[in-house]
Amino acid sequence: MELTKCCGCITCSKETRDTFAEMMNFSLLKDIIFVIFSVSNFCTSIGFNLPYLYMAAQAKTLGISKTEASYLIASIGVANTVGRIILGYIADKPWVNRLLVYNVCLTACGIATAMVPLCTDFNSLMLYCAVFGFTIGAYVGLTSVILVDLLGLEKLTNAFGLLLLFQGIASFIGAPIGGWMYDLTDSYTPAFGMAGLMIALSGLVMFAIPPLQRYQANKAEQKFNSEHLALS
Repeated sequence: MELTKCCGCITCSKETRDTFAEMMNFSLLKDIIFVIFSVSNFCTSIGFNLPYLYMAAQAKTLGISKTEASYLIASIGVANTVGRIILGYIADKPWVNRLLVYNVCLTACGIATAMVPLCTDFNSLMLYCAVFGFTIGAYVGLTSVILVDLLGLEKLTNAFGLLLLFQGIASFIGAPIGGWMYDLTDSYTPAFGMAGLMIALSGLVMFAIPPLQRYQANKAEQKFNSEHLALS
């Protein structure tokens, strides 16, 4: 195996270095569609962890026991598993608009999360957890598929590497922001509101991609036609 230096100091194989270099190729940020998708993923990741972190604490403020609160977290996991399977199956159908499924799920997830303060008992929180777990499954299960649809398979490694970078940064700052909001207000309502707003926003901005794709296609067609006329 041929060894080389990665980042000038770490010894690794040439294949590893080339893969890392491809993942960290920031030239993809010149693509407006990828930028929109990155902004969407960044917003989703800010709010993604907050329901997992604060659901039990929110339940405690409503007088729900620790045992029942643990059921809430478990229900998110069960719904998420079911959501990934069902949404993945649906998205695999050739007649399904995967981007639309992804956008609708994130928007619905964000709206539901923002409405958590309206849940005042165990049953309503359980309903929310089921909705959140199911719809957020689109974010985890369809991201790579949407990337291929939007950018092509040849850019998947680069695009997914950059997305993971943005997701990591957003996940790192999301929970502390929610904790800071609780410290200021002594309530989890602002944290859930912020998480819901970010997740819903991440779905809404993605609705800009289809008209943008049509605009780019029309522009490319016009350019081709003008060049063809100039040559003739």
